[in-house]
Amino acid sequence: MTTIALNKGFSAATAIVNPIVNFFEGFGKAVIMARGAEANYKIAEDLRHEYPDMSVPAIAAMLNDRLRKEVYGD
Repeated sequence: MTTIALNKGFSAATAIVNPIVNFFEGFGKAVIMARGAEANYKIAEDLRHEYPDMSVPAIAAMLNDRLRKEVYGD
């Protein structure tokens, strides 16, 4: 009887905590993407000579695609 009560209590706590953890994981990834996108634009300006046929926004988009794959595992 005690085991059943503990398991029910644990599953209830897990049901409450998991959405909170998922929210903060998503929020953390969003912060990483925002800061990374800003940094990538600044880096893209420095990489203009490496990619002379691309514009700065195009280079930044390429870098952001790579960042998104790293952060979200796309």
